Amino acid sequence: MPAPAISVILPCRDLAAHVGVAIASLQAQSFVDFEALVIDDGSGDGTAEVARRAFGTDPRFRLITTPQQGLSIARNTGLDAARGAMIAFLDGDDAFAPDFLAAHHRALTQSGAEWSACAVQLVWPDGGKYPHSAIHGAPDIKGAERWIALEDAREVARLFPSAWNKLYRRDLIGETRFIPGALFEDHPFFWTLAAKARRIRYLPQPLYLYHRGRAGQITDRADRGMFQQLDRLSEVAAIARAGGFHHATAGLSHLATRVIHERLAPVSDRALRAEFTNQAAQVLTREGLCWDRAGAGDIAPSPAPMLDPQMRLHVRVICPPGRDPAPTLQALAAQNLPVWKISQIMDPGTCLSAHLLAPQRDAAWTAVLRAGDCPHPDWAASALEGARGARAVLTAAQYANGVMAHDPAMLILHQTGRDSLSAASITALPDPVAAAALAALLDPACNHAPAACLRLGPRPEHALRAMADALVTSEALRPLPPQSRAAIFAHLAQAQMAQRPTRLRRLACALQAGLTRHRAGLPVPPALPSIGPILRIALGQFGTPE
Repeated sequence: MPAPAISVILPCRDLAAHVGVAIASLQAQSFVDFEALVIDDGSGDGTAEVARRAFGTDPRFRLITTPQQGLSIARNTGLDAARGAMIAFLDGDDAFAPDFLAAHHRALTQSGAEWSACAVQLVWPDGGKYPHSAIHGAPDIKGAERWIALEDAREVARLFPSAWNKLYRRDLIGETRFIPGALFEDHPFFWTLAAKARRIRYLPQPLYLYHRGRAGQITDRADRGMFQQLDRLSEVAAIARAGGFHHATAGLSHLATRVIHERLAPVSDRALRAEFTNQAAQVLTREGLCWDRAGAGDIAPSPAPMLDPQMRLHVRVICPPGRDPAPTLQALAAQNLPVWKISQIMDPGTCLSAHLLAPQRDAAWTAVLRAGDCPHPDWAASALEGARGARAVLTAAQYANGVMAHDPAMLILHQTGRDSLSAASITALPDPVAAAALAALLDPACNHAPAACLRLGPRPEHALRAMADALVTSEALRPLPPQSRAAIFAHLAQAQMAQRPTRLRRLACALQAGLTRHRAGLPVPPALPSIGPILRIALGQFGTPE
């Protein structure tokens, strides 16, 4: 008998209620030159008999029964028995769309690809069907059939590592096999082939029907089997580093973050969550990886501080007499990225910058809020994620009345940023000057959070003359050229002017700012688009804003 073009390996165990659908989907294929190897892995519910009745006398199907040895060995048994030049995998509780084999075979034949992958259809027990690109972080199916390069580990980590939404040339697989007895065995198999092939042909049609929500599925288990994911992660790390992928550490960090999230998602037992998180943190440390969602909004940031020391934030809440800290504490408790430590400090009037720059060693990052400040739930996550290697993060903030602020609460400092500053001279500055100066001194090592995520409560107003004098005389600001210090003064004056309730008072504030700048000896600041026209004229600016 001539060898078929494609061998489809269909492993199953105790799937009597599902395997008939999988077999029917194979018999409905528009591409008919295939063999189907149904591997019954020691089922105890009559799966083999159901499968035999389902394919009947169809000569393309062969049933292989084995003792119960696990999914990996069942797939390996199929690989060893396969005769086709191309290989596909179909799990016994899933199904192929009618054109699965035809579309993949055409893609490999016409492009010369060594393997291909397609989008999937997520099928739930209630009958709901939801297409997914099979690309993490980008679930919407977009674009045409195309190549996806696999030189960069970050791109490899984005693809579903599943064996089943793909077609392979048997020469690509070669002697590669699934790890016997392993759970989550797809990961090392996929990365091994990615290291060989370096690109994959992608089909943007949802040709694989992936059934979710079935009791007993490996992806939804919440028991000690989930710890095997950490073994697979270490194995993949070795494969990726030996394979010479670009950005291996970043790609592996993306992968680790996702699989840890996936394993924790179904777990409600606190002790099991804590043990898994602790062991996962050890693996990240050992492999030199970090928490990195890579912008994927479907991953919860809540485990990050337990897994990665660089995701730990200490917030000092300064409580002047008569100020209620409850709103601030409630907002901190609602953070998507949990705050590692919160300290309440009773203080009648010390500058916030002094608390921001105070030494501490129990978290990588430090922030300071005044009682009444309310960070948005995404405040900590938007600041810390993506800030690895930065010395500070500058978060956009507003006063309660909507006026843009300059305040130490806008800054979140990393330990390295705090250690690089002359803290004593900065803490002597008025808070608005200290905040603007810190941001300027740390730029360009200062990241910027993407949106206004912090609402500030009432602040004491500082005299314009005191702020101008500080900008001129402070030793801490000597690294900043006079033009930069003048620009800081212009922003501080704009904030004060915006708080005036009437047009007449705003005009008076602008005139006072212009006179104060002149008397303090600050140069005319550059024309900036963030400064209003009245204040620009009062400060001596007559050019067009940049």
